[in-house]
Amino acid sequence: MTINDVIKLSCDFVNLPDLKQSVGTEDASQADQAKIDVILKCLNLAYEEICTEFLPILHKEAIVSNNGNFYFSELTKPICSIVSLKSVDGGNLKYMLSSDHISFEGESAILVYAVMPDELNFGDQIDTMIPDRVLAYGTAREYFLMQSLSDEATIFEMRFKESLENIVRKKSTLKMPTKKWHI
Repeated sequence: MTINDVIKLSCDFVNLPDLKQSVGTEDASQADQAKIDVILKCLNLAYEEICTEFLPILHKEAIVSNNGNFYFSELTKPICSIVSLKSVDGGNLKYMLSSDHISFEGESAILVYAVMPDELNFGDQIDTMIPDRVLAYGTAREYFLMQSLSDEATIFEMRFKESLENIVRKKSTLKMPTKKWHI
């Protein structure tokens, strides 16, 4: 999916259909471009929420401690949360968390962590299991919140959260007990 497609769908949801033709073009008026930029900002807020609260983007990295501490500023990507810390052998390590570092015993470890997503821009291609529609729901919610239209925001909040919960919910096969006949 492209960001432009999500923004166009979001324009329909926020009742700005005239903006659709201006998305991703050079001939948008300054006023239209300002509105489109606001919608892009709303899209980035919704995408960040998805990636930090529902479907994290995971990164695995080997780390080396300095006197039992490893500072997050040394990571290659911006950290959002820690998923696991394992020894080089694969065993789980106990750790203490601080706002700027992690403390653990040993010299090296494998850290799996969720990262903050990169900011999305016009024309970007995004590969995600989230459908355009769901991302547009979140974008519309953010847009209505910025406009102080809480009733409309609530409608899109429900659509956004319910859709995300359906995507994230663990799908499993339901096993029914075998029926026993008593005579």
